[in-house]
Amino acid sequence: MRPKCPRCQSIYVRRTHRVGTLEQLISAFYVYPFRCQLCSARFTFFQWGVRYSQQEDLRQYERIGVQFAVLFSSSQTVGKGVATDVSVADCAFETPLTLKQGDTLKLELYAKSGRPPIVVEKAVIRSIRKGIVGVQFTEVSENDKARLHRFVGDLIGLPIAPVPQSSSPAR
Repeated sequence: MRPKCPRCQSIYVRRTHRVGTLEQLISAFYVYPFRCQLCSARFTFFQWGVRYSQQEDLRQYERIGVQFAVLFSSSQTVGKGVATDVSVADCAFETPLTLKQGDTLKLELYAKSGRPPIVVEKAVIRSIRKGIVGVQFTEVSENDKARLHRFVGDLIGLPIAPVPQSSSPAR
């Protein structure tokens, strides 16, 4: 039986890392933590007889390959790039400009042609490899967050219920 998100009923969930002694303990009884890839809900699920090996990828959100324009700005830089992958909590984009890990950017994601961009007020640069910048979204308006969740849902072909106001992506 596959886990299903208790908040939005999506089956697009991913096992996430265990936090704390209790989650370590209950995993001995086949109860594991999961994170919904659409609405960000974190929950546990019983899977009789299933054992998971140690997770190598610590990301809580699976990124989906994309290609669309991104505009970004910081106090020192304004530039553009091309998004290479996206999730509800982060993305990566290619740019020829030199950026620095730890810097904060404002992003405009031109995810759908003819539509206004999804605006991420604050994104922190977490990694830079060969011109590809990985950022984590830390501040997104409720309206843009809902649009981002719908966009990711559309990418994977699953409908998404409205995101509750109190939800925010976690890492």
